[in-house]
Amino acid sequence: MILRGRWIVPISSIPFEHGAVVVHEDRILDFGPAPEIEVKYPGELIRDFSNAAIMPGFVNVHTHLELTVLRGYLEDLPFWDWIQKLTRTKYQTLTRDDIAASALLGAVEAIRAGITTVGDPMDLGVALDAVLASGLRGVLYQECFSPKPEEAKKTLVQLTHIVEGLECRIKDWPTGNGLFGLMSYLPRDWERRRNRVRLGVSPHSPYTISAALFQEVKEYADAKRMPLCIHVAESAAESDLLEYGTGPIMQSYLARNIQWTPPHCSPVQYLDRLGLLQETTLLVHCVRATDLDFDVVKLHNASVAHCPKSNWKLGHGNMDLKAAYRKNIRLGLGSDSVASNNTMDFFEEMRFAAFNPSWQQELTNAETSAPMRGLDAQDLLRIATLGGAETLGISRAVGSIEIGKQADLIAVDLSKPHVLPVFSATTALVYSARASDVTMTMVGGEIVFDESGVSGVDEKALCQRAEAIREKMLDAPRQN
Repeated sequence: MILRGRWIVPISSIPFEHGAVVVHEDRILDFGPAPEIEVKYPGELIRDFSNAAIMPGFVNVHTHLELTVLRGYLEDLPFWDWIQKLTRTKYQTLTRDDIAASALLGAVEAIRAGITTVGDPMDLGVALDAVLASGLRGVLYQECFSPKPEEAKKTLVQLTHIVEGLECRIKDWPTGNGLFGLMSYLPRDWERRRNRVRLGVSPHSPYTISAALFQEVKEYADAKRMPLCIHVAESAAESDLLEYGTGPIMQSYLARNIQWTPPHCSPVQYLDRLGLLQETTLLVHCVRATDLDFDVVKLHNASVAHCPKSNWKLGHGNMDLKAAYRKNIRLGLGSDSVASNNTMDFFEEMRFAAFNPSWQQELTNAETSAPMRGLDAQDLLRIATLGGAETLGISRAVGSIEIGKQADLIAVDLSKPHVLPVFSATTALVYSARASDVTMTMVGGEIVFDESGVSGVDEKALCQRAEAIREKMLDAPRQN
């Protein structure tokens, strides 16, 4: 198949006009000027995107598909109250089937927005069904929680059993798939979809995981060669707990009789002391990470998921993107859950990163007081694609248009009034385009979204199910 576009934006090489990409089975076979490609590959089926830029799919390194139905439900709450309401709703109001539908709703939104890979910490494991059913590529981290040191070994045993179950579900899929009522058909090439999924583990955060459990999970992940994902340095409450042993999380500990001795250091330094920072560790948020913290991250070659919209909306502030970028730390963009974002629009995410206040903290010209130049459009597009793939450890397979890589590609229509005129496809994509401009999403050579919708998913039934879940949440007893 030949995908012909007005622009080709490879990320790892210079964009060009009037180009084409050749896809054979699940891989990129070739790309170049359209006339040359068409002569070189006669008889190939051509799909024409004459008004679009063809580029690698976005890599969303941090989201929570399971929480999609909480979009708009947790607005304007202090962070600790936000977490408590989220937890109560998830465990007391919603069923596993509700959360499975929620995860599929998030997967459909991602695909329609041009996201081809997700890094997703999942609690109940139903995001696995959503990723497989929708055709996404994913690094799925099984979460675990327990701040009580005495529960560490028991929690690890539970985690190992859950991961073993997930491995079996991947092997046996679609047997046991819990989303049949929301799917219009099952794809024939099940093996290809199974191969798009990689499992990891997520000891949730320094305030939900004891030091003993952190070390148990780290040893387990190393033995299994699984990546780690940890929420860290996200909020003032977390920093107060670790640095001073005060704040709302400490009060919660006292109410639950949880013993805690603060390490009197930053959250990132705490993880370093526990030996958790390494090349396969993804640190999420890092809003309160200092320059010294980023030195430690770089020393261990850990990576960072930057979630600019979510960080701002939850009132945490902004990560020091300038410091992380200048230290050449592996960076990817994450939407976080739409319960906090409220959309999975990666074009918006790039713009929020572009306008990060850290770039305004120094001047390049003392006479004119001109602000320093931050990330340019090419930098931002790279972080949203190849950079994200690097943070997830899959950049050899995805993230750019290169011969031999997986054909994870999207077409973005750049002919709408809010985009025109286009002087540069790169700047148009970063500063003007929207998620709704995505007209085609391909994962591993499989078109999972085009003008006919998301393949394999009954989107009408899914939206009806989301409305029914909303009614259920509205009818649930209110709790203080």
